Amino acid sequence: MIKLPAVVSDNDPAFAGSVFTNPGGPGGAGVGFMLRAGKGLRDVLDKPGLRHYEIVSFDPRGIGNSWPRANCFVHDTLRRAAIFLELRGRGSLDGHGGTNVPYILAIQKAIGLRCQDVEANGINGGQIMAYMGTPNVAHDMVHMVDKIAELRARDAIYRKSGGDNGEDHVELKREMNKEDDDIPRLQYIGYSYGTVLGIYFASLFPGRVGRIALDGVVDVNDYSSGPGWMTNLVDTDKIPDRFFSGCHEVGRKICALSLNGDKSDASIKSRFYSWLSKLDEEPISTIGRSGEIIIIKSQDIREMLGAALYRPRSSFINLAAALDGAMSGDTAAIVKILFQRHIPHLDDDCAIDNIDSEAYLQEGTASVLCADGDNVSDYDIAWWKQYINDQINTSSIFGAYWSNIRMACNS
Repeated sequence: MIKLPAVVSDNDPAFAGSVFTNPGGPGGAGVGFMLRAGKGLRDVLDKPGLRHYEIVSFDPRGIGNSWPRANCFVHDTLRRAAIFLELRGRGSLDGHGGTNVPYILAIQKAIGLRCQDVEANGINGGQIMAYMGTPNVAHDMVHMVDKIAELRARDAIYRKSGGDNGEDHVELKREMNKEDDDIPRLQYIGYSYGTVLGIYFASLFPGRVGRIALDGVVDVNDYSSGPGWMTNLVDTDKIPDRFFSGCHEVGRKICALSLNGDKSDASIKSRFYSWLSKLDEEPISTIGRSGEIIIIKSQDIREMLGAALYRPRSSFINLAAALDGAMSGDTAAIVKILFQRHIPHLDDDCAIDNIDSEAYLQEGTASVLCADGDNVSDYDIAWWKQYINDQINTSSIFGAYWSNIRMACNS
C-alpha cells in the first residue's frame, strides 16, 4: 500500500478522509501509479480550504510488489522475452488465418502449463493465481478501509489523551463499534478496469460505499459474461480521425505528417492508410540499436497508433514525426517506439531478473480477467476465429491486438 498524505492534518476540519484509487489493467500497480500521478490526482480532488483528501492506492493480489506475485518466468526474463518474440514473429491475429490462430492458442496453452508448474512448485513464492479475482480484491479493500479507520481512531484517542497514556483499549473498542451509520465507508476513484473494481465493490458491499467516481467505464456485463471484452473498442477508430484532423489544423511545423499541399485531413489520412496497406505486402526490414534484426509490419503501426490514443497529448506529436520518418525511409524513431513497447531488449534480459514491479505481466492480467469472466478454455478454433473477426470488425486499429487479451484464457 502507499499513501499520499493530505495537505492538512487528520484533525483539521477540512480533512475529508482517504480516497482509494486503482489505475486499471487488470494488472496495474497502484504504487507506481501513485508515485507518478498521486499529487496531480490530489490537486484535482481537493477543494482548498473546504475538502482535502489523502490518496491511497495498492498493488492488488499477485500484482507489482504484492507477494506472491503472479509470475511464470521467475528469474527467467530471457525466456519470457523469447516467447514474446515468438508470438510477435508469428504475425498478427486474423480470424481467417490458416495455422496462425491454432499456433498462438497452442503457445498460450504452453504458457498455462508453465504457470501450473511454477505454482505447484512454489517457484514464485506460493499459489496466488486462483485467488486474484476482482471479488477477492474488493474484500481486501474492505479490510484496508477498516484498518485505516482503526488507525485513525487510535490516533484520535492518542491525541485526546495528550499522548501520555498510549492506547486506551476500552475507548478504542467503543470507537470501533459505532452504529451502522458510522461504519467506515470507501471513497474511491477508478480508471478503466478500475471501474470494474468499483462496480464489484458497490455490488458486493453497498453499505460500505461512501462516494465512488468511475472514469473510463468498462461494460461490466460484457467483461464478466459471454465472449468477453467485446465492447471496449466500439469508438476506438473514431479517435485517429481526430489525430489526422488535428494534424491538418496545426500544420507541418507541429505535425510532421501534414504536407503543405494537403487541402484537408482526408489527404493525410489517405496517404497514411495507403502506406499502411503496402506494409502488409512489403514489411520494413531494419536493424535495431544493438544489431537486432527488426521487421516492421502494419500491425506494429496499428498497435503504436492504438497505444498513442491512451495519451494523445504526450504521444501524438512524436508519433507523427516517427511515422513521417518511416514513410520517408528513416525508421530510427519508429524503432525507438517499438523498443519502448513492442520489442524486448534482449541484452538487458540476460540479467537474472529484469522485471519491473510496475510491468504488466500477462499471467497477472489473465489471472484476474479469466477468473472474472465465463470459462472459454474449451472453445474450438472456429470460435476463436469468429471472436477475432468480431474484434477486428469493431476496430481495425486495435481489434487484433485486443483479441490476445482474452485468448490467454484458453489455457
